[in-house]
Amino acid sequence: EPELLQLHEQLAIEKLQELARYDLVGEVRRAIGSTLESGETTLETVAAQLNITPRRLRTQLSEANTSFQQILSDYRCRLAKKLLANTNESVERIVYLTGFSEPSTFYRAFKRWTNETPVEYRKRKQHR
Repeated sequence: EPELLQLHEQLAIEKLQELARYDLVGEVRRAIGSTLESGETTLETVAAQLNITPRRLRTQLSEANTSFQQILSDYRCRLAKKLLANTNESVERIVYLTGFSEPSTFYRAFKRWTNETPVEYRKRKQHR
């Protein structure tokens, strides 16, 4: 049946496009991980690392229903939680490791992510 074949081909193409977008998100995460401590984690630096234009990166992430800022925020949140729960790194060091330039900015972001301060989160996670 030609119609059925055409439908399957279209579904396969859509799935491949979806996978390519998912791979891009993974590539962006890896690029963020490699630049975070340098303080040079911007859409532009990550796009350059991936050899695409910032505009193209923004468009492709939008097509994947996300944004650079969302991926960066999620990455920082996961890293901060992991460091607070599983290490004895000082909060000041974690501010640096998660790519924040100011402790106050980190504290506000962490509170927004978790509804707890970093110290409260660490206490709760390490006393289980």
